[in-house]
Amino acid sequence: MPHIYCRQVRTRGLRPDWKYLKREVESALDKRVKPDLLGYFNKIVAPWKDEHRPGFRARKRMTKKFISVWVFPVGPEKVKNIWKFVSITGVKPHQIPIKNAPFLMFRWDGPGSYQARTTRSGGYKGPGVASGRWHKMLEVWHPGFERRRFEWWIGQVWYKKKFYKIMEAAFKRGIRRAKAQARRM
Repeated sequence: MPHIYCRQVRTRGLRPDWKYLKREVESALDKRVKPDLLGYFNKIVAPWKDEHRPGFRARKRMTKKFISVWVFPVGPEKVKNIWKFVSITGVKPHQIPIKNAPFLMFRWDGPGSYQARTTRSGGYKGPGVASGRWHKMLEVWHPGFERRRFEWWIGQVWYKKKFYKIMEAAFKRGIRRAKAQARRM
């Protein structure tokens, strides 16, 4: 996620109570940032099959030095591992042997006959289909694929500017409320 740095605000003799600032920032994180980020992640996995689709949760953390929001997959371990392979690690080329059937059956018509649901450039609206003839084999050499880095695309490319605007507005509201409360005292 983007970094936010703060500096002290001079208030000309007033002693504001900064709990108002903290409340505004927490409110913005809970009501705007977390739902927005969860929406981005859920859009990516929307076309996935139900048994492969992870759910997501978000957790915020605020200290004096930083504000962060973590989005992480939830669900069965198998589903979380699929997300990890697709987005974080990728898969190296490897052999796939048969396990519970007499043959592996798949469609293939040479390199380029499979169109993935996701792309390396953060795209996530592919068809996810294979074309070609049906093949039966005892084992297959999987070519592997590169990680998709969805977390990076969401945090640095798609959501960064919006995050800054939301946080800037929350800081302004919080500082205004803190100053107003200090004047009343």
